[in-house]
Amino acid sequence: MTTTMMTVAKVLAVVCCAVSMADAIEYYSVDGVFGGTKGVKGASLICSYNDTDDSQNLTIEWYKNGEQLQSNSDYTITIPEHGVSNLTIKVVGKNDYGQLYSCIFKPNGTKKDLTLYALPIVQIERHGEKSKTVTEGNHLDLNCTVTGYPLPNVTWSHEDSNVDLTDKQNVTSASNVSVSLGLNVEKMNMSDRGNFVCKATNFFQDAVHAKNDTILVRVKDRLAPLWPFLGIMAEIIILAVIIGVYEFRRAKQKRLEEQKDANEQAVLTGITPRQDSPNVRQRKT
Repeated sequence: MTTTMMTVAKVLAVVCCAVSMADAIEYYSVDGVFGGTKGVKGASLICSYNDTDDSQNLTIEWYKNGEQLQSNSDYTITIPEHGVSNLTIKVVGKNDYGQLYSCIFKPNGTKKDLTLYALPIVQIERHGEKSKTVTEGNHLDLNCTVTGYPLPNVTWSHEDSNVDLTDKQNVTSASNVSVSLGLNVEKMNMSDRGNFVCKATNFFQDAVHAKNDTILVRVKDRLAPLWPFLGIMAEIIILAVIIGVYEFRRAKQKRLEEQKDANEQAVLTGITPRQDSPNVRQRKT
C-alpha cells in the first residue's frame, strides 16, 4: 500500500466496536470528509450474540429506523457466524448520522439497537481561494459548514486576538446533523488581519471531540489602489521638470551662441553692434 493510500485510509477510518447484548446502545463514530455523494466507505456495525449454545442456529435481521434492510448496492449483511453478524454501510453519509440501527436475532427475538455517531467535519467556504482579502473599512463575510452527530457546537474566533465575535455570528442554516454559521464583521481594521478559526465540538463516548478549519484574512489599505496612480503621476511630474530645465538651459545656450556669432560677424564686416544691445558694454565718461 502506498503512502497516499495509507494516509487516505487513516483519514477515512471508521471506528466500530463489537456490541454486547447486555448493553442498550453501542456507539459508532465516523471520521471523514464529505462532498456531494462521497463518504466514508465500509463502515461496519457489528452485532454479536454471547450465548454460544444457541448461536449455531441463529438468523439475523437488520433494520434502519424500523425499516428492514437487505443486502444491496447500499448495504451488505453477513450471515451470523459464531453469533456475530456485520452490517456494512458501503457509503456513509449525513443521512446515516444519528439513525437508529437494530439487529434482531431469530428465532429468540433478541434485539440490539445501535446509533451511528460522527465526529465534526468542518469546512469554511473559500470559493476556490486559500485566503481572503478585504479593504480596510469594508465588511467581512465568512461562512462555515459543520456536519456531525450529535449536532456540533460551532464558534468563530480570531487566532491572534481575544476579541469576542459572538455578536457577529449568525446561523445561516441548520438540521439535526449539520449547521452553517456565518461571521459578519461590519468594518474591518488593519489590526483585524490574521487567521479566523471555525471550531466545532460534540460529545459522545464520554469524550469531547473537536475539529476546526482556519482561513487567513488580509486587510488592504484603503488607499492602496491609489499608490500606483500616484507613483505614475510623480514620475510624470519629475520627468516634466527635468525636460523643462533641460529645454530652458538649451534655449539660453542657443541665444548666447547666436549673439556671439552676431558679434563676430559684426567685427568682420566693420559694423558696430547697436549700443542698446544687452551684450555691448557701455563706457563711463
